[in-house]
Amino acid sequence: MDEVEIRRKIFKIIYDLDKVTRGYSVDSRDLIEKLDVKSEELFINVKYLEKDGYLELEEFLGHEFNAKITQNGIKKIEKMDFIR
Repeated sequence: MDEVEIRRKIFKIIYDLDKVTRGYSVDSRDLIEKLDVKSEELFINVKYLEKDGYLELEEFLGHEFNAKITQNGIKKIEKMDFIR
């Protein structure tokens, strides 16, 4: 799986969970399990999405974190074709 695909899947998972419970924070361990990627690979990609303003991260030791989608992230993902 390439980085673009990983980012889209991260985005979709967090967006779907936020629709059910607004402001939901996703744990990095849950994303690792759902995506079947290494923690370093996941961390690089969520940092990319954070840098672009689509996610907010609460970072812990190592590569562990909680991630929430931002309003900009919601707007962006709703414009993307793979959500429909």
